[in-house]
Amino acid sequence: MGDRSTVSARRYETYVRWTVYITAVAPIISLVGGVLATRGAVMAEDLTRLAVASVLTTTLAAGSVLVSRWGLSVLAGRPWRLPAGVVVAWLLALAGLVAVALTVPTPETRLTAVAAVGSVTASLVPVLDVRRTLYLNAAIVVAAAPLAAFGDLWLLVRDVMLVSVYLWSCWFGTWTLRVLHELQQAHEDRAALTLANERLRISRDVHDVFGRTLTAIAVKSELASELVRRGSAERAAAELDDVRQLAQEAETVVRRVVRGEVRVTWDGEVSGARSLLGSAGIRCTVSGDPVPEECAEGLAWVVREGMTNVLRHSAATQVTLATTTEDGQVQLTIANDGAGRVRSVAARGTATDGPGATNRDGGTGLRAMSERIRELGGHIATRRDGDWFLLDATVPLPERDRA
Repeated sequence: MGDRSTVSARRYETYVRWTVYITAVAPIISLVGGVLATRGAVMAEDLTRLAVASVLTTTLAAGSVLVSRWGLSVLAGRPWRLPAGVVVAWLLALAGLVAVALTVPTPETRLTAVAAVGSVTASLVPVLDVRRTLYLNAAIVVAAAPLAAFGDLWLLVRDVMLVSVYLWSCWFGTWTLRVLHELQQAHEDRAALTLANERLRISRDVHDVFGRTLTAIAVKSELASELVRRGSAERAAAELDDVRQLAQEAETVVRRVVRGEVRVTWDGEVSGARSLLGSAGIRCTVSGDPVPEECAEGLAWVVREGMTNVLRHSAATQVTLATTTEDGQVQLTIANDGAGRVRSVAARGTATDGPGATNRDGGTGLRAMSERIRELGGHIATRRDGDWFLLDATVPLPERDRA
């Protein structure tokens, strides 16, 4: 979320927190208010009872604040341990206040006891869902029902309603806070997912783009080395000029990859494949139906990666690119005749075998191709036919282009 949204969320969290805290100290407020309303009559009549009620009320309020803080920490996902002694003292204080209200049923003690029950229930709501909150409210009603035989029914109904107001006003505040926390988490998850997708895109583009560039540099360097050995200095120099140009272009490509500006075209990739394969002495044949514009970029990436794998992992002398359009699909087949031979790459100082199914990069190229084609609703498949290795990329045609 943005800075302004984060500030607003924190303000609302502070509002809910202090609402629960004020509810927690409501018994003290009601007791003090009751004493002041009597203009000192209570103190003159029974100082002992007032002292006991004050201690119990203060203990209950302190316990309610601690319990509500614990509940809010659980709600925020940062729970801390609530001491068992606090819970015991808290519940004993509640029982004591209720006993005082029942044995000495003056208006001020009754109101303080009602506020105490409301304070306890309000302190618990941050960790309760709506079902458990309903159960708690029902339990309060059931517990209060027998008291109707010993007092004013309408007064009892008023007290139960007051406790329910305490309970649900705090619950709705904490529920809104819970939704706000979930919304913040969703925003954070979305940001993390966006970052992960961007990293994946950069990784895929770097692999696809620089795989081709580095392979071209390796092939041209190998060719230049061979030309030098044969005494063709001018041709070797031309190949080295191409290597220098590829290296210079790589810097520009890096910026384009980071900015997400890398785009490929079908015609450009086919032309580049012919040129690159020609430099390696591999004959390239292109045939088939025109590729629709909606499918062209995805299949162009397949051509780029397919040619890179041919040069890296096979000893092909011939490569064919064939496209067919039928049954509402476009299929690109890249075939090479080097599946059974080994190609030595002098620039790498290693020898690799296989046509691409045994990539040194652990299949990153094939996975990247598959991801791009899946985004178009298609799929990638590989197969062998004797010494030929075939890669098939199938993409569904757009609805308007289907017969």
